[in-house]
Amino acid sequence: AQQRGDIYKSIYSGWYCPNGNNFYTSEELVEGRCPDHPSIEPEWLEEENYFFALSKYSDRLLAHINEHPDFIVPANRRAEVLGMIRQGLRDFAVSRQVRPGAVPWGVPVPGDEQQVIYVWFDALTNYLTAVGFPHDTATFEHYWPADAHVIGKDITRFHCLYWPAMLLSAGLPLPRQVAVHGFITLEGQRISKSAGNIIDPVELVDTYGADAVRYYLLRNLSFASDGDFSRAAFIRHYNDELANELGNLLNRIVTMISRYRGGAIPPPGATSELEEDLQRAASETRTRAEAALERWEIGGALNIIWSFVRRTNQYIERSEPWRIARQPEQQDRLDTVLYTAAEATRLLAIFLAPYIPSASNNILGQLGMESVDNTSWLRQGTWGSRPFTRVNPGPLLFPRMEE
Repeated sequence: AQQRGDIYKSIYSGWYCPNGNNFYTSEELVEGRCPDHPSIEPEWLEEENYFFALSKYSDRLLAHINEHPDFIVPANRRAEVLGMIRQGLRDFAVSRQVRPGAVPWGVPVPGDEQQVIYVWFDALTNYLTAVGFPHDTATFEHYWPADAHVIGKDITRFHCLYWPAMLLSAGLPLPRQVAVHGFITLEGQRISKSAGNIIDPVELVDTYGADAVRYYLLRNLSFASDGDFSRAAFIRHYNDELANELGNLLNRIVTMISRYRGGAIPPPGATSELEEDLQRAASETRTRAEAALERWEIGGALNIIWSFVRRTNQYIERSEPWRIARQPEQQDRLDTVLYTAAEATRLLAIFLAPYIPSASNNILGQLGMESVDNTSWLRQGTWGSRPFTRVNPGPLLFPRMEE
């Protein structure tokens, strides 16, 4: 950047937030406070710093974002960044003065030890050095450009404007995508240490299990916006969906195969429209969920998969295996129903593996099948597993909780 003339020295004046180590204009403050740390009162600073010529790259940034619509996702964050560019980008300070009496911290500016490099100019380059730049060319070329940076909404400016401009200045390729997620609120309130409304994730996982916590967060929090955590809602979703809809589904299938077929999943007989509909639904679930994940609609993909959980339960209700089990002339039909229900549940375990990995492998284990291969999990999600595997009844997948 310096060799290209993009680094120069000038006087900076503005509002400084020590918590985020960021500078703001008066217009960017919220009621005189840092927008990201409302409990912090910023201080006015004027000092000589080194600057990066961000404004020089406005047109190239605008062109890149317009030519690559998926460079910034979701769409609301892309629109936010485009708005920043159209309002006019200002060059930003990339160093801070070493203050007398203060503990020296930071990487000294080469040739000027009275200045240290600003954290957001320094830290972003770790994306490059972590994959071998500039000395290990083979490793760097293997991993860069990154497929995606996944970031919180509060650092959108740094990753979607500062970082791409720095890479353009250095003549390096940009990451293929920046995915920006929202924040988690608690009972409708912003989580903060000062408010004392902290969620202890370790306590949550110890109490309810990692799968249940992961499921709730991914199912109910939109990637594109903020999402709320409520313990009451968490327990309700756990009981209604994980315990009742998924857990009972597995329990019913394993119990019926043990009771009616001695524990061996039977080969299917002739199929009816019910089985063909469920098989089509399985294929559509895989296709639609995969497409949603490509769009970073993580909760949306889970909603699609969960529709297939309910579809499988409906199939069992409509097929009534407990009724036809009492009819000797319907034993081929019973084989088809038991195989179909077990196969649909196997596919559900595979589809759900990224969300509830331990439970997914538990489902497969109770069905007598191998664990999910995380490197090719979707390719395993095709209809038609071999029959005759033996079920291994186990404890309840998700025991109900007291509300």
